[in-house]
Amino acid sequence: MKLSGRVALFLSMIACIAVSATGLYAFKFDFTTVSDIVDNIKNNFGKLDSYQANFTIMSDKGGRTNQQTGTIKYKAHNKLCIEFSQPYGQKIVSNGKTMWIYIPSMNVVAEQDLNSESGIFTTGSKSGLNWLFSKYHYRFASKDQPETLDDGTKRYTLILKQKESRSGYRKMKLWVSERYFIVRAQGETSTGKKVDIKFSDLKTNVSLPNGIFKFDVPSRARVIKNPMISEE
Repeated sequence: MKLSGRVALFLSMIACIAVSATGLYAFKFDFTTVSDIVDNIKNNFGKLDSYQANFTIMSDKGGRTNQQTGTIKYKAHNKLCIEFSQPYGQKIVSNGKTMWIYIPSMNVVAEQDLNSESGIFTTGSKSGLNWLFSKYHYRFASKDQPETLDDGTKRYTLILKQKESRSGYRKMKLWVSERYFIVRAQGETSTGKKVDIKFSDLKTNVSLPNGIFKFDVPSRARVIKNPMISEE
């Protein structure tokens, strides 16, 4: 079993979610550059003590679609609990030092050691985002920013392309609120698989017990140690 760079990129995108912003005036953004947006995304996530939200992941390859849903809970620094309602029972849990990915349909647990120097696997809260943006060229998706969507909300839209050909998403698009939080992300791999992640019902700085960030490996599950290789 090998876990590709797609997992790392998924966790990077998961790490920087938040609700949309309101009440900010358009003239404040007249001279905002794409680098300003990226810097503020990193700074906003760095200030969060905790959050929880619902997510939906839609994937498509060759006309075959798949939907995953669930809930994410995060607590500084890098404590993470992702529980899937579809597929039911699947989990991703991190206590900040170790990450477990449990796939009950395969009766497998991937157990990954986290370290302080390798991109998404670091224990610093901003490092995953730094890793993501360091691996991609980024620009605005259109001249007029922020864009007004069909529902009336305004979003900055960013296009990201890989600096070097590697596993994972070769191209991505991000939707960013006027308060610099990512609320949606799309990615496309070199094989043509497309993934669309949306977040909703986010609550920030909520009380989350440390116990939910611990994972007890099922007695009969097969454990695979450190299957994920960090890309420097």
